[in-house]
Amino acid sequence: MPPTVTIGANDHWFVNGVDTGKKATGTNGKDGVSPTITIGNNGNWFVDGTDTGKKAVGADGKSPEVAIGENGNWYINGTDTGKPSFGKAGKDGTNGTNGTNGANGANGKSAYELWKEYIASGEVDNPHKPDQKWPADRNKQTDFWDFLTGRSSVIEIQVGKYNVIPDYWNSQLREYVIPTDGSVLFTVYDKTGKKVAAGVQVSGLPGVGATETFTTDDNGQFKVTWDKLPDNQPLSHRTGSVTVTVGGVQETSANNTLVPNRVNVRATVSTVYLSNASSDINSTRYANISFKFERQIDGEWGDYPSSLNSYMMKAAKIKDINLPVNEQNLDKDKSQTYDYGYSYLRIRRPLVLTPTEKANVAKNDTINGLLKYEWDGNEFYSGLYFGDGAGSYNDYGQTVYLQDKIHIPEIYPVPGFKEGTVFLEIKQGVTTLWGEIDTDQLPDFYKTYAYPTGQDKFAKDPDTGIWKFPEGKLPASALAENRAVFIQMRTFVNGTGGTVHTGTVPLSEGGKRFMLTSAYPGNWIGLDIRSRQKGTNQITYNTTYEYRSRFAYYLLKEGEQYFLADFADRTKRIPLEIKDCPADWMN
Repeated sequence: MPPTVTIGANDHWFVNGVDTGKKATGTNGKDGVSPTITIGNNGNWFVDGTDTGKKAVGADGKSPEVAIGENGNWYINGTDTGKPSFGKAGKDGTNGTNGTNGANGANGKSAYELWKEYIASGEVDNPHKPDQKWPADRNKQTDFWDFLTGRSSVIEIQVGKYNVIPDYWNSQLREYVIPTDGSVLFTVYDKTGKKVAAGVQVSGLPGVGATETFTTDDNGQFKVTWDKLPDNQPLSHRTGSVTVTVGGVQETSANNTLVPNRVNVRATVSTVYLSNASSDINSTRYANISFKFERQIDGEWGDYPSSLNSYMMKAAKIKDINLPVNEQNLDKDKSQTYDYGYSYLRIRRPLVLTPTEKANVAKNDTINGLLKYEWDGNEFYSGLYFGDGAGSYNDYGQTVYLQDKIHIPEIYPVPGFKEGTVFLEIKQGVTTLWGEIDTDQLPDFYKTYAYPTGQDKFAKDPDTGIWKFPEGKLPASALAENRAVFIQMRTFVNGTGGTVHTGTVPLSEGGKRFMLTSAYPGNWIGLDIRSRQKGTNQITYNTTYEYRSRFAYYLLKEGEQYFLADFADRTKRIPLEIKDCPADWMN
């Protein structure tokens, strides 16, 4: 049988009624000693001097991707939190003592509204610049989203070591390289995660020259210029640790330094054609050059984002088209740029002056203004370049010379009146100028954008990079069949003014006669060659810019005598005979 075991009154074990002399309850133990817990220099917890290997301070968390889902809930890193992004409507109030329903509760505030209140004091830390506060006036909804993008870099700081981290230039684009100069800004953090002081030296950046040393400024930062950044190197060549020197002591940083590739830039010309600024008689004729800027990021070429578009393309005369386009082969004093945008340049065409204009440049300020664009008899080629490397444009610190060589064709003046064939008719107070245009020696021309597709643009020689009009310079006989001479007078009568105009029949039909009604003295007369469109009730003339339109004459009256004064030489006067215009003159 099993023994009978009991505890006696003396707290001893008894077996079958016999005292064993053994205590049934143990004595109290000695008081325990509390361990000594500290944080080591490496940032770990130490217990009684022993490293536990556990971090005392957590590393900076990555910025979450925050969005509002279709269901109206907040999503963090793609996961539905189940929390609505806007406050729920308040519950209905309880019924009053009189039995009527209570008023509706007020709507809850949205996250954006709560955030505006949160940052209104100006004392909230800036997540992009931890040592600064978020400006209270940056409270628009776009600022709210910017605030949520988190820190200036997604690279985690490792406490216990020095960290050399690149700063985002634009956290939304996730880009480090600064567009205005192509550099990258780095911040150096000490072993506790704070920015270092000025004078700390950093060397051995991955992908950067081994002899390059950088020194921090008062903000604990330094810049690596575009020309020192790696060029299309793989990620494995651009990541790792660096050497940090503080007070003459060298230490190896955390293995989390990333050096971005440089951003290369280029521009490509797409089209070149001849056009003009407006329908005014004296409007500028130019060559329109269309292009686009591109940038290369980690080996991939792509268009500039619209936010980075910059008006930085420039043009200059090429000295020798047989040599590459570069600084030495451009005459930058001769640009002839008329207009520009971020995707086009408009270059003035060299002007062929009339003999009278050339002889009177010193007497006539208007003609003198044309002199700097006068054609010198040699083909004019324009070269393009962009970027100054000085931070004025989004050129990533580079100056780029395109190897396109664009012919800017000269433009010839429209002809004037044929001497001895112009008269004045005065009937019932209406003055009519009539006569002939001197079209016998109509100059050569180049086709323009007014011609059909396939005839309207320049072509590029892939071997030489030269852009020229394929057909070259053409005789006047090659003009489109509907071209005619257009005549316009600027009228100013009794303090009011406007224009009157007329034109010839098409040149292809022998058009040279004209009849300008309401031609009053004291006004300028301009000429152009334009397309003539005959409608049901009227004839219209549209600009085609094959020639240089110009004001050619000034109609004046002295006593009873009328004159045509040459626009370029006011002393050159053609007396006008008063004579009736034949009824069939324009037939």
